[in-house]
Amino acid sequence: MSSVKLAVIVGLPGVGKSTVLNLAKRILTSKGYHIEIVNFGDYMLSYVASQGLAKNRDEIRRLPLHVQRKAQEEAAKNIRRDLEAKASSEDKVVGFVDTHAVIKTVTGYWPGLPLHVIKNLMPNTIVVVEAEPEEIVARQLRDKTRYRSDYADVKLVKELLSMNRMYAIASAVLVGASVNFIMNREGKADEAARRLAEVIEGL
Repeated sequence: MSSVKLAVIVGLPGVGKSTVLNLAKRILTSKGYHIEIVNFGDYMLSYVASQGLAKNRDEIRRLPLHVQRKAQEEAAKNIRRDLEAKASSEDKVVGFVDTHAVIKTVTGYWPGLPLHVIKNLMPNTIVVVEAEPEEIVARQLRDKTRYRSDYADVKLVKELLSMNRMYAIASAVLVGASVNFIMNREGKADEAARRLAEVIEGL
């Protein structure tokens, strides 16, 4: 059985996932864990670029649906492969996969972790990082480099937070993973990181 512990980390833009992940990495590293933080989108881009299909993420979104599905599947396989390889030479390997549980498009809500993705990742847990809707919007407005005008609405963010939970649970059911909800309150990212570290230690 693999010694890799894999946690899929999801959350809306502005919840502070990156901050929480990096703080949790520091905590767990101090306890002897080897932490790998991987971005699912980076793996998708690597695959489509290797196939000569796209050069950036915007181009991925314009690819035919069947090509995007294939890229998702290959990304999941490659993430699992790389983490397994790391576990063969390191002890206490933990993979944090930064991705989305749900994606809002003009055609409706799409699952970020459908069957062809989640069955290849086979996570131990899916962690939903959350924040107060007003804080999420405020963070988005402050961060001009990642500003999402289509998310900068408190009512919409509340809806997406609810959808995020539902989609995460649905994906977890497919592979028997646990689900955890972690609140990242303004100015208290260290508390959220400690909670994430506790989840990993309990796996």
